[in-house]
Amino acid sequence: AGRVTLIGKDGGVKRQWSVESAKLPAAVFALIDSMPMRQQEMRRNNKLGTDLIGTKAREWTVGPEWANSKPLRLADLRGQVVMVRFWTDTCPYCAASLPAMQKLAELFEHQPVTFVGLYQSKPLGSERPWAKAVERARKLGVTFPIAYDHDWKTLRAWWLVDERRVATSASFIIAPDGTIVHVHPGPVFFPSDAPEDARANADYEAIRAEIAAQLRPR
Repeated sequence: AGRVTLIGKDGGVKRQWSVESAKLPAAVFALIDSMPMRQQEMRRNNKLGTDLIGTKAREWTVGPEWANSKPLRLADLRGQVVMVRFWTDTCPYCAASLPAMQKLAELFEHQPVTFVGLYQSKPLGSERPWAKAVERARKLGVTFPIAYDHDWKTLRAWWLVDERRVATSASFIIAPDGTIVHVHPGPVFFPSDAPEDARANADYEAIRAEIAAQLRPR
């Protein structure tokens, strides 16, 4: 068996690799996986949370503090679409996104959809009073269930388990079977016609469309 020279681009730079022809199939895949561009794509997917699509959402570990609802378990919401947003009372992005989430809750009010806001106190370990979080949520017009994610237990288990993710204002849409079908990595989404808010509006519309899609008969 001889050797074959592979020519391609790696990060925009032309490179050559010499490989034994008998090992070509395995070598090709190994080279692709080792390329910096491939690694950058994987890092980007992890940062955006797209690697979580299709995985089962873990049970949240929150409370005992809840508002606007009795304590809920994710397992008890099987058969429904569930949207979860991590938020805090000092976050300007949350101040814009929570009213948008409330708008979605009202839009799907008579559908099998549950919206949940999981509060994390910032900085980590500060354990701000729950009453402050409830007060802030009420000022923002929130009527859907909210709960205290002490020590960021659920946030870390669901999102910050990957060290490449630094934003804490992530949102998840969970299908009736418990599978994650949409991840919004943050920081903000809301409906708007303003050109400068195009990304926030597009993200809001993507969330709305995904919830609607999950409600269609299968």
